Amino acid sequence: FIPSRGEVYVFRGGNGREYLNDLHALDVETYTWRAVQTHGIAPQQRANHSSALLESSAASELFVFGGWNGSERLNDIHVLDTATSTWSTPRVMGVKPHPRAGMTLTALRGRLYLFGGSGTSSKCFDDLQVLDRKEMAWLDVNETEEGDSESNGGNNTNGGSKRQGGQSPYYDNSWDMVSENNQNGNRDSSSWEMLGGQDGMMTESGGNDDAGIKFSDWRSYAGPTMGAHPMGAAGGGMSAVANPNDEDMVPSVYINGKPPGRRAGHTATAVGRHIYVFGGSCGTDYLNDFFVLDTDPPPSMKITEPPSPQLYATRLKHFYNDEEFSDVTFLVDGRQVFGHKLVLSTVSDCFRAMFMTGFRESGSEKTEIEIPNCSYNSFCTMMEYIYTGRGPQNINVYSDAPGHNGMDRAISLLELADQFFLYNLKQIIEGILQPAVNVETYVFLRQVAQKTNAHQLESYCRYFERNMNSLE
Repeated sequence: FIPSRGEVYVFRGGNGREYLNDLHALDVETYTWRAVQTHGIAPQQRANHSSALLESSAASELFVFGGWNGSERLNDIHVLDTATSTWSTPRVMGVKPHPRAGMTLTALRGRLYLFGGSGTSSKCFDDLQVLDRKEMAWLDVNETEEGDSESNGGNNTNGGSKRQGGQSPYYDNSWDMVSENNQNGNRDSSSWEMLGGQDGMMTESGGNDDAGIKFSDWRSYAGPTMGAHPMGAAGGGMSAVANPNDEDMVPSVYINGKPPGRRAGHTATAVGRHIYVFGGSCGTDYLNDFFVLDTDPPPSMKITEPPSPQLYATRLKHFYNDEEFSDVTFLVDGRQVFGHKLVLSTVSDCFRAMFMTGFRESGSEKTEIEIPNCSYNSFCTMMEYIYTGRGPQNINVYSDAPGHNGMDRAISLLELADQFFLYNLKQIIEGILQPAVNVETYVFLRQVAQKTNAHQLESYCRYFERNMNSLE
């Protein structure tokens, strides 16, 4: 229907004898038919094509897609400017849908939604293709698996669908479509749902690009079919996959959930923001199920920012040996090491006991604690472990170079880990010392292990003693 002209346009198909390509108009006031005289190159003769009218402030355009010309199925696009009755064949970017006939083409808000149809060997499709008029491009349609956390907002962890608030309770089995604008990062989505059943909606998520997110839902009423219909609402249909070598850059569309089953010869009607799809057939199966695509459901509320514990983990390392905000200073070998009571007392009961019992000099704003009989480097390594979670690096227990004796350094750290109740660090050092256990060292290292309560190291030393003949 062309509102500006008050006429219904019919682009001819077949008359039983031949395929046609003439255009006729019916005046809805006088019920009078007329042949429309057009300019430009008209589409070739065809039948079982689809057409839709896209209206904007600038133009009223009739789009014709695909069909069957008597020898092959088509996937071409033709546009009629209804104001001038001029045909044109635009250059359309993106990946074309597979050639087909019997599909639907529905215009809504500057886009054409193509669904279903039959291809070669009468194979039915269940894919949703979207033509954006402004971009004049078939959008890059990608299928995501149901329950995919990357596409489902992280709010749905069991693979099921969860409907956002404010929706009727008879919606279920959603098929979400999320389209991403490559220029400004905005996304909007559509989803199939089935009428009848429980409340449900799959939601979409991504990084921090919340702005402009919109959702749309497919729904269907799963009535009985005429004959056994194995497709039901199952997916697995043909979906266009972008060629990575294609020079055209077009926005992307992501589809979640279950689409309507494969079909052709169905109907699709736009009402408001919804597209209603009914029936159709696939092979010998005739369908009477009912779906609705909500192209603009409410946006999902997503949690994309990290919680406080994650921030602690990523930011705490910046406070290692940093005087800013520090409230305790350790004096080790005459040198200062800065710390924070809250951090240290959280990981070590020894530090907590220290801070509770005092160690504050008169008139000092910060607590100062002297750590005797400890090397500065070893203490700093321990403090770095507390703030970063990283164990000591580059300790070679076989090195005995002056000032770089790896075993002495490891033992010093083992003693500190035991003194300050850092059990994880102790286990890390036990693992570092284990290769150093040999005939000459196992007795000494067993004594060290007993002194520092390093039970794993002690156990390995005893194991080595029992089996040293076979191990050596």
